[in-house]
Amino acid sequence: MEEFTSFVTSGFEGVISPMERVTHEVLAGWNLIVVAVVLLLVVLNKQLYPRQFRQLLGVPSGVSHTNQLLREWTPTTSFIGYAFYMSYVVMVALLLQKAFVIFSRDVVQYNGFSFFSILCGCVAGSVALRYLAFVIISWLFQQKDIVVRQTTVDLSISTYSFMALLIVVLLVFYVPNTIFVWIGIGILFVSALVKLFLEIIETRVFSKMPSFYIFLYFCTLEIAPIVLLFVAGVRFFTNNIVF
Repeated sequence: MEEFTSFVTSGFEGVISPMERVTHEVLAGWNLIVVAVVLLLVVLNKQLYPRQFRQLLGVPSGVSHTNQLLREWTPTTSFIGYAFYMSYVVMVALLLQKAFVIFSRDVVQYNGFSFFSILCGCVAGSVALRYLAFVIISWLFQQKDIVVRQTTVDLSISTYSFMALLIVVLLVFYVPNTIFVWIGIGILFVSALVKLFLEIIETRVFSKMPSFYIFLYFCTLEIAPIVLLFVAGVRFFTNNIVF
């Protein structure tokens, strides 16, 4: 009678190596709280300051809208300005955190609140340095009024940016796909281009700075930092090095 062997009776050769469990879960409980606070700030400002809210969103429509806004109030020193800058910092940091999680698949290291806080500090620092650059350049060219105009444009486009990122980040929470991360990065890049275009127009109209200097100035502030961060991110996730 022919003898049959099986996996159970005869065993098997080789060594089983344990595999690390990979999870695609990027949503943490506190993420929804952060998004809820941002939404609350948007609704609160829209209800308390409806005219200022519309004026701020109308800045990209033309120089005349900026003129009307600045005759009535200064956005960057108002509650709506502080709230929307904070919302921008939080949403950009949240997008960057989820990008780290999705590209590296390391939930333990990158999906915590401490890493999110570090990213918030980095984004807030970049916003502060950019404002400082505005002040220094305007002082060098004796164009102090341009700072208010530039920061108004910056705040307006940043408001559009974080509102768009709200939708993208929510999609990333529930569908952690690299496509949505790239869409979010694309939103930041397009917003930088729009800021560059509008700020050149505003500065050229209300200053005597040469157009070439204005172009180089805003390229340094808008395009160069995003390109550097993009290249650093790609090198980090492909070669595990930045420099």
